[in-house]
Amino acid sequence: MTEIAIRAAGDQLATVATRLSRLVPRGALTALPRFGAPLISLAILFAAMVELHATDWSKVFALVPRSPAFWLVFALAYLVQPICDWLIYRRLWTMPVAGIAATMRKTIGNELLIGYAGEAYLFTWARRAGQDGRTAIRAVKDVAILSSVAGSVATLAAAMLAVPWLGAVPLGIPSWVLIASLGVVVAPPIVAFTLRRQLFWLPGPALARIAALHGLRATLTVVLTALLWALALPGVAVTWWVVLSALKLLLSRLPFISNRELVFAGATGMLLGHAGAVAPLMAMMAALTVATHILVGIATAAGEVGPELKRVGAKLARL
Repeated sequence: MTEIAIRAAGDQLATVATRLSRLVPRGALTALPRFGAPLISLAILFAAMVELHATDWSKVFALVPRSPAFWLVFALAYLVQPICDWLIYRRLWTMPVAGIAATMRKTIGNELLIGYAGEAYLFTWARRAGQDGRTAIRAVKDVAILSSVAGSVATLAAAMLAVPWLGAVPLGIPSWVLIASLGVVVAPPIVAFTLRRQLFWLPGPALARIAALHGLRATLTVVLTALLWALALPGVAVTWWVVLSALKLLLSRLPFISNRELVFAGATGMLLGHAGAVAPLMAMMAALTVATHILVGIATAAGEVGPELKRVGAKLARL
């Protein structure tokens, strides 16, 4: 009955989408692949400019370590997401190496704009690259679902890693809130596995490869984040930072929990005795990430918007 209901709902959605597409002028649908990606890039550029104006750069630079090792690890940590995305879409769409700029815009779009703005950008990029629209949107949808599933699995792994050290630390979170939050985290993998034939369009081997890359991304993010913290605040063993990085991932994914930063700072103070230094460290890392988003967003978005503006300007000049 469940499969029949899901298929019926899918047929109804397809019918509605077809009817709505008939209401949209054909010229608009044709222009979407051409202008969609530049418009999203323009939005990224605007968001980057807003963040550029709002950031207090003097405070950021005052806290940033000068060690070359820190900057090397930071660059690796920043590139993990776009490179893993590129490895995924390289197999799906034969995306060239230059496509890393597109996956970087996807990451920045999700961070500076709204969630899934990056996926919308990738879809328009694929259409401009000659991919079939239906095939492209199905691939983006499958990759996004697997990313959510991988995030949930990584959160559960982080919980198991952190529990032995955090058992004696009072986090100030009611037990029922923690249980309910973990239940929400567990749901996506269970739903995805149970309804995998209805949810996914890509073949099994491709899904397994994508899931493995998402898992690698999550693992590298935790380890490299811990290494960054260790380089920025030496004197604490990297192992402790790995545990705390796992805890931060766990807190960031759990719903129904407020004051996450206070909980994290409290746990850090109980475990390491560095509570006073953790808040500035977290603020510095957040500001540095935003600053990198701004610089990369301006560079990559300008590279895509510029040629389109020149093309429009040339057409206007001929009028």
